[in-house]
Amino acid sequence: MASLKIVTPVLITLLIVLFTFSEAREFVVGGHENSWSFPTSSDSLNGWAQKERFEVGDILFFAESDPLIDSVLEVTKDDYDKCYVSNPIKEHTDVNTKVELDRSGPFYFISNAVVSCEKGQKLTVVVLHKHPKPPPPPGHAASLAPLSSSQKGPAPSQAQPAPPPKNPAPSPAPLSQPPTAGAFGLRGGFVGIVVGIMSLVRIVFV
Repeated sequence: MASLKIVTPVLITLLIVLFTFSEAREFVVGGHENSWSFPTSSDSLNGWAQKERFEVGDILFFAESDPLIDSVLEVTKDDYDKCYVSNPIKEHTDVNTKVELDRSGPFYFISNAVVSCEKGQKLTVVVLHKHPKPPPPPGHAASLAPLSSSQKGPAPSQAQPAPPPKNPAPSPAPLSQPPTAGAFGLRGGFVGIVVGIMSLVRIVFV
């Protein structure tokens, strides 16, 4: 249990870091590899930047043809406007410079070659905060929550069988079956024999 309490915060931190890196985007300055070194006009780079949306953590990729004579300088607004290269905030002299936009607000970049800067080798980038996704409205969350047992309606009552009547009517007696033809014939024959014997006795004694 103690090891789980130690490992859980570490895993959460790693997930946050991975999520941050996965969200970072890389922009090729000007939209093409040669756009920074050979801008098509004095304002072509800024025209490209105005069409993009930059957020904290994004990366600018300056594809430089010769970093020894064409390095990237990060400068103030005044030095940007004047193409003043002697007091940069940062200087990037590596090949194919990548600059991370680590704060919100404007960034100003110029070439260390004054002539190139005056011809349009300069860039202004405005960086925005990353806005977290808003939480769902309370009503939406409440509608998704399952109803508790107290909120649910009463369960439908089961159908109960009807009680038997207090004074049930007597069932009718079964009807007696009529005698069959064989029994009726046997009784008629026996009566005929008795009547015949009595007739003979009456004849003899008379």
